[in-house]
Amino acid sequence: MGQQALTTRTKALIIGDSELAGRIRAHSWSETPLGPIEGWSETLLATVNLMLHSPFPTILSWGPEMVFLYNDAAIPTLTEKHPSALGGLYRDVFHEAWDLVSGDLEACFYRGETAVRDNMFIPTLFHGVLEDHYWSYSLIPVYEGGVIAGVYDAFRNTAEIVMGARRLGELAAIVDSSDDVILSKDLNGIITSWNAAAIRLFGYSAEEMIGSSILKLIPDDLHSDEKTIMDSIRAGRRVEHFETARLTKSGQLIDVSLTISPVRDERGRVIGASKILRDVSIRKRMEQSLLQAEKIAATGRMAATIAHEINNPLEAVMNLLYLIGPMITDPVGISYFQAIDTELGRVAHIAKQTLGYYREHAAANAVAIADIVLHAITIYGPRCTATGIQVKKALHSSRKIVLRRGEMTQVVSNLMVNSIYAMPTGGVLSVSVEDAAEPEDGIVLTIQDDGAGIAEADMPRVFEAFFTTRSVVGTGIGLFVAKQFVEGHGGRIEIESRQGAEDHGTTVRVFLPMSTTYESAGEVARVKD
Repeated sequence: MGQQALTTRTKALIIGDSELAGRIRAHSWSETPLGPIEGWSETLLATVNLMLHSPFPTILSWGPEMVFLYNDAAIPTLTEKHPSALGGLYRDVFHEAWDLVSGDLEACFYRGETAVRDNMFIPTLFHGVLEDHYWSYSLIPVYEGGVIAGVYDAFRNTAEIVMGARRLGELAAIVDSSDDVILSKDLNGIITSWNAAAIRLFGYSAEEMIGSSILKLIPDDLHSDEKTIMDSIRAGRRVEHFETARLTKSGQLIDVSLTISPVRDERGRVIGASKILRDVSIRKRMEQSLLQAEKIAATGRMAATIAHEINNPLEAVMNLLYLIGPMITDPVGISYFQAIDTELGRVAHIAKQTLGYYREHAAANAVAIADIVLHAITIYGPRCTATGIQVKKALHSSRKIVLRRGEMTQVVSNLMVNSIYAMPTGGVLSVSVEDAAEPEDGIVLTIQDDGAGIAEADMPRVFEAFFTTRSVVGTGIGLFVAKQFVEGHGGRIEIESRQGAEDHGTTVRVFLPMSTTYESAGEVARVKD
């Protein structure tokens, strides 16, 4: 088809002599998701022609990519974006406002939800400068064959109307219906507006916050960030997607993402800042969970390798012990030999457990926690004596609980070893076993030391895999494994620690119910006393 025939054809498809009608006819649509104009559907052509003849500024976003089309009335609002915006993607054309409008656009396109917004605060690039503007718009889904194919967006810039209703120097109004926290502040950091979302998230009323310093929401150790932010605002620069932490009225620390824009007066001078804040705590927790899962998966692979490499030399040592056993006749030597044999057997079992990623398959049996504790004291007693640690035991319960002895032995050993490492120059290690009636019938194991203690900032992470406070020795696995085993038996483990000059040390309490629930390789069994 010749060029003249092609031009005649496109004129028949796109009607009118407006600037955008001509530009749409001449545009290389084959390079966009819409394809050549000759292949456009009747619905798309009809909607484009309707838009071109509208006296209101109008944008048509077509297809899931939201290809951008507009009419002549919209040109003044696009400034330098025109004419390159034609045929682009909405998210690229208005990248500076995408976070604020994408929710409405996607709700309209994917769920057919119409949207009518009046005087919505949307910072927009004008002549290369990000300015605070207000917009009113309506979004209407365009259906084709019963399926939404595009979004028809009639809008207008209402900045002059909104600003004209305010005194000179007053900060821009904030749309209170936003789901995001939106607030404004002057150049001294004094809050001047506070929307409903801010009330819900932070717990402070508008009366409590307007006139207060923004530092009220910022943790002490992050106050320096506010100076950096305000320096950027004074220079007319926008701060986008700045992730940090803020404090609620209840003292809760939450993870947030901030987008902060300079607010200007009618002469273009920066007089304050508008801030959009989003709570990203849930996202952060998901990221941490994924990271933890990746760590655990990596350690599972490492543990399998360790188990394989340890097995051969371990078997050799056990064979040598078997040979040397008959040569030991001294009663004390025999008792030590038996203890060594028992502990090496446990080492072999731990290797099979591959640092906790393989759960013990041995049947659960009725075991007294006091017996496990006595065995552990026998093993670690000489080490405690050598380092000046006094061991105090108070074993007031001999009741038996149905559990896997190997797993609980590892729990007691891990906790005692932690206490021993916490007292390198000596101290007191107290171990007790008591009956408990509240909140349910069971046994409480308590292991306490008067070591240096754990820093308050580290306490929330003590049960994480690979987290350790030891600078030289420590894998960060002991408490993690202990928690898995205790909870696998339906129990609970908690830890307290102090670092005072006179009052210092750590206490770990393990509660195991008499009616024990434990998990094994996809099987959940409930064993009652």
